[in-house]
Amino acid sequence: MINDILDFLEPVNTSDFDMSDMSNQKDLMFANTFFQKKSEPFNSEKTFDIAIVGIPEERNSKNKGTAKAPDKIRSELYRLYSPTKIKIVDFGNIKKGKTIKDTYIALTEIVYELLKNELTVITIGGSKDLIIPVCKSYEKGKKQFNLCVCEPKFNLNENKDIFSDETYLSEIINNNKKLFNYTNLGYQTYYNPVENINFIQQSFEAVRLGISRSKLYQNEPFIRDADFFAIDINSVKKTDAPGTIKPSIHGFYGEEACQLAKYAGISDKISTFGIFNVNPNLDNNNQTSELSAQIIWHFIQAFYSRKNEFPESVIRKMRKYIVNVDGIDEKIIFYKSSKTGRWWIDVSYKKKKKKLISCTFDDYIKASGNEIPERWWFFFQKLN
Repeated sequence: MINDILDFLEPVNTSDFDMSDMSNQKDLMFANTFFQKKSEPFNSEKTFDIAIVGIPEERNSKNKGTAKAPDKIRSELYRLYSPTKIKIVDFGNIKKGKTIKDTYIALTEIVYELLKNELTVITIGGSKDLIIPVCKSYEKGKKQFNLCVCEPKFNLNENKDIFSDETYLSEIINNNKKLFNYTNLGYQTYYNPVENINFIQQSFEAVRLGISRSKLYQNEPFIRDADFFAIDINSVKKTDAPGTIKPSIHGFYGEEACQLAKYAGISDKISTFGIFNVNPNLDNNNQTSELSAQIIWHFIQAFYSRKNEFPESVIRKMRKYIVNVDGIDEKIIFYKSSKTGRWWIDVSYKKKKKKLISCTFDDYIKASGNEIPERWWFFFQKLN
């Protein structure tokens, strides 16, 4: 029951937002969001699509100041105009637990309960170790899940406290039993030891920043297959997002981060979206908080353009293409949606089973040119 998690949350103080200089205030995100109050039970009769949860937590991070991010980002988000007719409920911020583990447990229960009630969750603020308890909420579910993160560095270090933003990935990969796939978008080679890159590429997917930015649309299939998409603000260039402890000279431009958020929003599969490591203490005139608000805005805008296009349920309505590639016995089968133009590829395993993986038209062209598509080969090896 959603009412059971309200004790973990501190409602938003809406009087903190100054909208006096904004025209057409009725069209603002602020006016079109329902703010849950602690004194009132959650009204299950009201229909919401998206739930916002702030996480003012930083105790297991060197990036001190990220706890202030939820309210700073909100102050910028609610000054933006609603992209469409929205049905969003803001539950406020998670109360800081007596210990950091108390906060982790509360976050897991909150996200799990919201997902169980078919709400898409947007988490705002906090350090990247908070990805761990969000993933644990998926571990409580019945199905495997995919995690996709934009981050410049693989946080793999088992010699330190696993509950850390510097080691969070090792904890998830080693201990989350429901994780099927992790995908990194935008890693920067010079920040990562060769052994870490090799380790990730053996079992998971990783796309270098230069490749990721060269054809931004090719990131869309990776994001489309994710259940949880997270953006570490360190993956954005320092000039666009200075408000973090180690801003990167190179990275995605702000508008590219917004486009990646749009890919996440339009994905029928993504059920949690989060922005992490924003530090208002180190920001320049709220620049990073404002960008983060716009990234969230683009996710929300795209969310309301979803087509309910889960390929497993609509595959019969899709156009089917069969390609033979020299050197492999398997026929490579593609599906194209006539509704959106998106592509999927069929990966067969254990003889009778199959898994549909998102891909691009470029993958079909490669196969037609007698070249094995990388995503097909990766998952064929992973599943067989």
